[in-house]
Amino acid sequence: MSQNYMKHIKPHEPLPLMDDYQLERRIAELRPLIKKNNIIGGVWFVIGVIVTVFAATKIGAHGMFFFFLFGVAGAAFSVRANMFRNQLKCIISNNIVRGVLADKFELSVYSPADHICSDEIKETGLFPNWNFISGSDLVKGTYKGVPFSFSDVHLIRESGSGKNRSRTTVFKGQWLIIGMRKEIPRTVQLRERTGSGKKAKSDIETENIEFNRRYHITAGDPHTAFYVLTPHFMEYILKADKRAQANTYIHIGGRHIHAALHNGRDLFEPGGKQLFAAENVMTLRMQMGWDANYIKGIIDEFLHNEYLFDKENY
Repeated sequence: MSQNYMKHIKPHEPLPLMDDYQLERRIAELRPLIKKNNIIGGVWFVIGVIVTVFAATKIGAHGMFFFFLFGVAGAAFSVRANMFRNQLKCIISNNIVRGVLADKFELSVYSPADHICSDEIKETGLFPNWNFISGSDLVKGTYKGVPFSFSDVHLIRESGSGKNRSRTTVFKGQWLIIGMRKEIPRTVQLRERTGSGKKAKSDIETENIEFNRRYHITAGDPHTAFYVLTPHFMEYILKADKRAQANTYIHIGGRHIHAALHNGRDLFEPGGKQLFAAENVMTLRMQMGWDANYIKGIIDEFLHNEYLFDKENY
């Protein structure tokens, strides 16, 4: 498959499947190109800064011309590195991630370039102060008869304009929606206590002191909250939180459970050390399998809650 053909492929467009030999060859071609262009782009930028500082002391404001010149050169290599990275993302998504997900779930949709609908996120009210959304790796399917959808999500709050414009990350991580056959009449929400919310009073207090200290609980009905927050369920959330190094936010209401894991990373993204440490396709497939099992583990824990998923309904 030629590079000219690959330049016109977007990450969400399906490609003809490759066998492992073809896949390893293509990955081996792209990885050094990504690394090389990232390094050259960084070198050009550093040279630009050095030359600009030197030129500014000699010719004053005209030194900015050199910064612009070297900055453009550095940006060009960074753009090329990103292009090759997108090609690699496309290849891995189509040839590895899709297959891994199909092995773990009854897969109906896998769209690497899409994400959970913004309206579904807004309806939970878990994160009210954001006005821009992006994401990737939308997955829809069923697991043990339970429908679910999942994606990486990045919520941003943009404010100001021009030079005063600022962008603040409100949430970055995984957003999972699990469907239920029964309806929960009153909502229950868990928010990790951060910032000013550390001392906010919850609607209820559980018998788990550590859980009360770590999470703010909002409940439309205390009885519903106590049915949902079983001792086992609370212990799982605490342990999973520490293991995943994430802040957990949960909304349970109506016929859906929303679990948002704010860990600052994306799943199914072989980037950085993970990308360049993977020696073969089997290693990448194993890494993608770990990410898929991460989703399974969250769903399994909710399925253990008999109030949410009793045997009569499933």
